[in-house]
Parts: sequence; structure tokens; C-alpha cells
Amino acid sequence: MGNTDFDRFVERQQHAAAEVAAIDWETERDEWLDHLNALHTKVKSFLSKYLRSGQITAESVQVILNEENIGLYEAPQMVLRIGGQQVNLVPVGTLLIGAKGRVDVIGPAGRGEILLVDRRASGPGSLVHVTVGTGRTPPAPTKSPKKIEWEWKIVTRPPERKFVEITQQSLFQLIMEVANG
Repeated sequence: MGNTDFDRFVERQQHAAAEVAAIDWETERDEWLDHLNALHTKVKSFLSKYLRSGQITAESVQVILNEENIGLYEAPQMVLRIGGQQVNLVPVGTLLIGAKGRVDVIGPAGRGEILLVDRRASGPGSLVHVTVGTGRTPPAPTKSPKKIEWEWKIVTRPPERKFVEITQQSLFQLIMEVANG
């Protein structure tokens, strides 16, 4: 009797390992890096007036990330210098629950988060959906998911964490928050 539970456990683990092996991790990494470069391009476009005048400088430095299944790889970190302040857009990774990527925005006064999430997501609660069955009956399948359109969004601070579209105004606000502006 106990062996039956163990047999099912072993079978589930084999199935999960086969699913992981079927994923093209190099493509996953490359897509994440493309999205990261698109975020940097967007940030630079919002700051273009200040970059052209030299009031802000932006440079990209390569950092090493290490993610399960992907392994070690280089990713760009954006470093913004505004007068005596430095704000870093630090890539965290792509293998996250409910999101395709995360960048921490770190300044002398704190940190913020930018997540690559489904365009329709309004906050962390909208990222993960749980379906529960009763007894030994598995939960009924839900509707087939819609195609995900990935978009970078700023995560607001607690207590009510929401996702905010990245606009010039919301980016400026985030930079001022982490730089004590």
C-alpha cells in the first residue's frame, strides 16, 4: 500500500524531469536577455534629454547570473549616475513564479522592483492561480490560457503591491524614491 504512493511519487518526478529536459533553456535565456535589453532601451529613451545634456550618464556593465537549468551567463546591468547619486538596474533572473524576469532598482535610499509580467496582470495576486479539487477527484481543467504578452511593470511598495505601467513619469518617480530625491 505504501509502495503505491511511492510509485506515483517516482512517476511524477520522472514526468517533471522529462518536461524540464524538453525546454530549450538557451532560448529561454536569450529571450530574457532580449527583454532586458528592451527595458534598457526604454529607460534610455525616457532619460534621453538628460543623457544628451550630460546631466545623467548611463553605462552597461556585465554581471554574472546563475540560474537553475540555465547555468552561468552574463547579463547587462544598467548604471545611472545623476550628480553624486548612483542608481543600478540589477538583473535578478528569469526563472520566477508568475513572471518572466525581474530587475531590482537599487539606490542609496532603497530599492524597487521591475517585473516582466503578463500585460494583463494588475498585481502579484493576479500572477498565480490555484485550483483545488475535493477528495480524490482532480480539479476540473480551466479554460485554455491566453497567449502571454510580456511587459515590464514597476511593482509598488507594500502594503498594497500593484503593477504600474512604465511611463516616463513612473520611472522618474521610482528613480527619485531609491535615490532619496
